[in-house]
Amino acid sequence: MNFREIVAVFGVTAATPLLAGTVAAQAAPPPAAAAAQVQVTAGAAVYGPQGNPVGTVEKVDGGNAVINTGKHSAAVPVSALGQNEKGLLVSMTREQLDAAVEAAEAKAAGNLDQALVVGAAVRSADGAPMGKIGAVSAEGLVTVQRETGSFALRKDSFTADASGVALKMTAAQINAALARQQQAAAATPAPAQP
Repeated sequence: MNFREIVAVFGVTAATPLLAGTVAAQAAPPPAAAAAQVQVTAGAAVYGPQGNPVGTVEKVDGGNAVINTGKHSAAVPVSALGQNEKGLLVSMTREQLDAAVEAAEAKAAGNLDQALVVGAAVRSADGAPMGKIGAVSAEGLVTVQRETGSFALRKDSFTADASGVALKMTAAQINAALARQQQAAAATPAPAQP
């Protein structure tokens, strides 16, 4: 539920329902010929423009390499990576990548605050309509109203993008969690009446 990866975009804008923000690179991706030869595997070291360590590839997810800097994880398109005898290369230093992730997170948080308004439509991570925002508390709880009843989740369970407000869970995950909650409530005996 705590999706923390930020997509770093090197000359291309990527959009996903779970995208908390985008990070613009300061340099163009390597030429296509160089990118085609790059071998990216989990555990590979990644170096910056001056050869200093940037981080390590945590995993390869689709066309992205998730780079862990020790402070943040950022999904970087494999096409934005180069390679030399030392290892993988990216056009940003560790500090620049961390700063870009932090800037994207701050922007995403501001966008989310603006999007979480009463009446706004809410969809799941897989695009299914989930209801409308009924309330947002000062404590950060967001109530979603739907025909079958309402539910409340912490604000960090939501994201906002150009399509509006989305949960960081699929419809199946939400419905399963709500079903478990209803089963637990039904199994709990009512307090004795005096």
